[in-house]
Amino acid sequence: MSSKNSQESFSQLLLALLVTMGVLSILWSWISPRLPLQPDESWATEPISVGEDLSNRLSTGERQLIGAVTTLAKQEGIAAFAAANYPRAVQWFEESLKVHPNDPETLIYLNNARLRAERRQTYTIATSVPIGKALDIAQEILRGVAHAQNEMNQYDGVNGIGIEIKIIDDNNDPGLTRQIAENLVNRQNVLAVIGSNTSDASLGAAPIYQEHGLVMISPTTFDSDVSRVGDYIFRAVPTARSMASTLVDYLVTDLVAERSQSPKTLICYDATAPDNAVFRNGFIDALTSRGGEIVNVLDSQGNDLCNFASPAFDAEMAISRAIAQGANSLYLGPSINFLDPAIEVAQANDGRLALFSSPSLYTQKTTQEGQEAVEGLVLVAPWSPDAYPSFAQQAQRLWRATVNWRTATAYDATRAVIAGLQQSGTRRGLQQALQSPHFLAAGSGDSVRFLDTRDRRLTPVLIQIESDRPGEYRFRSISVPQPVSQ
Repeated sequence: MSSKNSQESFSQLLLALLVTMGVLSILWSWISPRLPLQPDESWATEPISVGEDLSNRLSTGERQLIGAVTTLAKQEGIAAFAAANYPRAVQWFEESLKVHPNDPETLIYLNNARLRAERRQTYTIATSVPIGKALDIAQEILRGVAHAQNEMNQYDGVNGIGIEIKIIDDNNDPGLTRQIAENLVNRQNVLAVIGSNTSDASLGAAPIYQEHGLVMISPTTFDSDVSRVGDYIFRAVPTARSMASTLVDYLVTDLVAERSQSPKTLICYDATAPDNAVFRNGFIDALTSRGGEIVNVLDSQGNDLCNFASPAFDAEMAISRAIAQGANSLYLGPSINFLDPAIEVAQANDGRLALFSSPSLYTQKTTQEGQEAVEGLVLVAPWSPDAYPSFAQQAQRLWRATVNWRTATAYDATRAVIAGLQQSGTRRGLQQALQSPHFLAAGSGDSVRFLDTRDRRLTPVLIQIESDRPGEYRFRSISVPQPVSQ
């Protein structure tokens, strides 16, 4: 009797064990895709440069870099991508875009997942953007890259080969961009880099890309020192000097021809921002060569009251002293990483001096926070929606929102790389294609062509902030550039 009971107890125990194992198996199949994401194998199996671990700063789809824009579907898509379940990732990313159609990170991951699900051959382009430092700017650039990728992959890619994008968060930090460059040059599947946003970030990386023969196209920096690094380094925008000259031409015409005033301009700037130092110098050279005068506002120790990076910065005092000296115009040149001082000066000005600016103030933050204080401000940029309505309408349909010049020039930079890859799928062949005097790529406005200096051949656009109704402000082009002759 005792033996029989023991056998029954053993059978019951065995059955309970099997049931438990089955339940645990089901639970594991549900939980495992939701565990913390592991690095993309193509990155994890290769060495990272000494310094910061870059693995959390880059992603092809296995990691979320833009935490500010998220949905449950996006998180599920990333988990599926990390688990190499690409068909499922496609489904989740598509669902996420229905909720947030303006999210470029998700569109890039969706296109990458589709390529992997279809097991297609790919060309890889990296894009280095300042997600952690200037999120809005990073997303503007990513929308241009994503637009070009999405467009080309819908049309069967480059000679049947798909375009995969790797996103990298560089924080606009030259030290980081240097590490990123050291990392990327050793990955032979990466054929080009779209980035960086600022000139100092670009100059941190450019010598390494040049030394190792990897094409870099900065979509947004106006400093020609970047393209002077070498023949693998390009810029998708005109030089700061040509942009500044266009702005000064308008300023002089506005003040002299329409107001009968000789230009006397207060310069407010960030001395720590290399991009705007170059633009400011070009502006001063162009203005003084046209008979304009620069108004200086200094404290008792000789410090510039309108240097945004100085402890002596005082918006109210700067405007007051400039007006006392007969100033009639005000130039704002902030760092793209810190726009607040420029908006503060505009508010202190309160419409008394005619406002002019570098392209840095072409952001949503300017109109949202500046409001009536920035109404009438004139700036110059490489592109604007109403100057080039065809691309603007395409972007509106894709993103359900209006885009600005950074999206357009990032699109142009990506299309230039794609056009080069149509001629050659190697790093050296791509560089030769871009450098050719016959190179031409479809762009967001003018065709993409590079000068011998590897700067962009492009006509700038003048833009003004205006109000359609109380409390609503927008950027509107006040010049329509003629296409560059071919």
